[in-house]
Amino acid sequence: MTLALAAALSLLSNLPVAQEAPVEEAPTEEATVEELVEVAALAPSVSYAVNNADSLLYVVLNAPEDSKAHDHVVKAGDVQGTVMWGESGREIAVSFPVASLAPDLDDMRAMVGFEDTLKAKHQAKVKKHLLDESQLDGESFESVSFTSTSITESEAGWVVKGDMEIHGQTSSVETVLTVKEANGVFIGTGSFEISSTDFGFEPYSKGPYFNDDTMTVHVKLAGKS
Repeated sequence: MTLALAAALSLLSNLPVAQEAPVEEAPTEEATVEELVEVAALAPSVSYAVNNADSLLYVVLNAPEDSKAHDHVVKAGDVQGTVMWGESGREIAVSFPVASLAPDLDDMRAMVGFEDTLKAKHQAKVKKHLLDESQLDGESFESVSFTSTSITESEAGWVVKGDMEIHGQTSSVETVLTVKEANGVFIGTGSFEISSTDFGFEPYSKGPYFNDDTMTVHVKLAGKS
């Protein structure tokens, strides 16, 4: 071995040995409070059976100024249905028989601000016109129904869109519901406008007595789980 080679080997033997860098363990991720709350909010939706006794569904029909007809308020009876409500899904499906419609009850007229009342025979006459073949045609179409297609939250409340069936025809409607839930009870209130012609029939008209095409539906849905 030459002197030069020996000297080179001596230098190499004195160099520090490279050490492998320690492997860092990935930090363990813990769920934040916000994430836990979000998971908890996705609990199964609650099913509420609509309670007719505590619910209120009625329609207000205002006569045009040039009509001699009365303004009317018509209350629906025997309202039935189901409300599913929760983060995992929201749905509303309700219906009532047209035969249950009660026009111009004294307490209802007072509630909506009508100053006059109608005699019982006039109430019966209004109901006969409502169920006539040219109007709701109660013999052919025995019920009115609504089924939601989407429910989304907004600053104003819950925007409910759905299909309403009257007189055998379906039309899309939309309302904003104010919803309260507590102790197994659901209450949703709102209102929206519909037109007779949207459902395939003309508003009542006979000589100087005729109704407006547009009417306002008021809803209070009460359900228990």
